[in-house]
Amino acid sequence: MSEKVTKLEAEPDVLQYTNYRLFLRDYYDYKKSTSSAFSLRYFSQKAGLSSHAHLKLAIDGKRNLTKSTVTKLITGLGLEGHRAVYFENLVFFNQAKTEKEKQTFYTLLLKASPRSRLRRLDEAQFRIFKEWYHSMILEMISLKNFNPAPEWISRHLMGNLSPSQVAESLKLLQELGLIVKTAKGYRRLEPLLTTDDEVQDLMVKYYHYAGFKLAAEAISSLPPEIRDISALTFPVKRSDFPALKKHIQLMRKELLDFSAEEGEADDIIQVNIQLFPVTRGV
Repeated sequence: MSEKVTKLEAEPDVLQYTNYRLFLRDYYDYKKSTSSAFSLRYFSQKAGLSSHAHLKLAIDGKRNLTKSTVTKLITGLGLEGHRAVYFENLVFFNQAKTEKEKQTFYTLLLKASPRSRLRRLDEAQFRIFKEWYHSMILEMISLKNFNPAPEWISRHLMGNLSPSQVAESLKLLQELGLIVKTAKGYRRLEPLLTTDDEVQDLMVKYYHYAGFKLAAEAISSLPPEIRDISALTFPVKRSDFPALKKHIQLMRKELLDFSAEEGEADDIIQVNIQLFPVTRGV
């Protein structure tokens, strides 16, 4: 542990963190700044840990914490009630290896405390990524013949969305500052969606999962003349993979040149592009 201490005005509150390693580092720095006698060894002994080396490796991101260690750290940190629950779930959220595990602990984190940073910043935004229709309704506002009535939106949007779901979505988009109600309906604002690094990856993955589901439904529900769903499978050199990804990124930007000005579009489209290996290398 470095002896360089960051001056913090108040003891860190675990509810304001989305990374338990950063919380432990800040907690250590704060205690060190208020008492020169405080050390990682002292902290480990206070928590009932057999060695401070394991804790240092965990803070540095080189080792994970076990359930037993988490329980001891909660005591050493003096965490109680919902803060203790939040810290425990935060540890296992950060250490989750599968998307299912990550989702489980993310849900528990949101329930842990209404005062947590995750709850305040990301609960509503999480829905934007997880439920496919919010982004679609947001884009529909730019249609030249757009009608703000939930019944109209429901009738013109694929996916059998009910008017009540549309109304709830419009309310959510307003709460997030993505749209504002006007005399004629709604007006789009500059996107203000922000997510912490620890949850951003999870949210983006849910967005892509929703896109895959829509594409799968389009294969059977839409006629060929208004869809283009194809696939390529071919061998590549591993050294060419970065260049291939770059090519797709440039293609996405070129496709945006077809984006119509607000009030001129007739339809909203979804373009999904996937690139992934189907072999493990030989």
